[in-house]
Amino acid sequence: MNNESVRKEMKDAKPPNVPAVLAGVVVGSALAAFPVVVLLCYLLYMVFPRLPIFLWIALSPFFYVVAKWSFNIILLRVVKVLVKPMEEGDHKMDFSDVNFRNWILNTSLFTLVISFWGMFPLGQAGLARYVMKTLGAKLGEGAAASLITDPPLLEMGDGSYAGWGAIIASHTMEGNRLCLRRTRIGRNVTIGGYTIVFPGAEIGDGALIGAMSLVTKDTKIPPRTVWAGVPAKQIGVIDEEGNIMIFKDEDKGKALSV
Repeated sequence: MNNESVRKEMKDAKPPNVPAVLAGVVVGSALAAFPVVVLLCYLLYMVFPRLPIFLWIALSPFFYVVAKWSFNIILLRVVKVLVKPMEEGDHKMDFSDVNFRNWILNTSLFTLVISFWGMFPLGQAGLARYVMKTLGAKLGEGAAASLITDPPLLEMGDGSYAGWGAIIASHTMEGNRLCLRRTRIGRNVTIGGYTIVFPGAEIGDGALIGAMSLVTKDTKIPPRTVWAGVPAKQIGVIDEEGNIMIFKDEDKGKALSV
């Protein structure tokens, strides 16, 4: 499907009833997961027809885990189907704008998934990559991030990592405008905890972003450089051997040209 077809499909789409969609997703996923638990109980009964009642009660936590993960997996697959396309750019924050409508729906669906799967990385850290890729994020081998607000608008290369509390946001709200930009993070990039990366940022391979920094919108960070601060500025470089060299005070004015 070409861009014109996608644009026409988006334009002709009706405004979504977000509460109804979310309720339908939850109820539908729960109903789909219920037969899995029933089938499991039936199989146990066929294998152990004389299982005492107290053992059935003792197995209730196991049934809960099966029901929970059946629901989570079905929920994730359903949400993947419902995610709507979004165009990069500045859009009016009004339901007459199809991109704003789609962003509202997508954000609600992403939040729903995270609320059930658990906030990363404390909630199922090993599955964060699987969840975010299913929701549309382009993640390289071993790439991981604490919180991705707009998975379809993120590209993150092999071996890159964003620490706990870091937020990679591909949207901002500026007045009555919604800004959507693709965020691109290269390979082997390290982003410190509680750092915020705003939309349109491009971080080169091997770069290091200090903790509690703010990478502003559309910032271009060269490969193998060290950035920190609010807003983040270049404070050093990384040599070919991986050594971090921080600029002296008299060199800070030259940092951006290195």
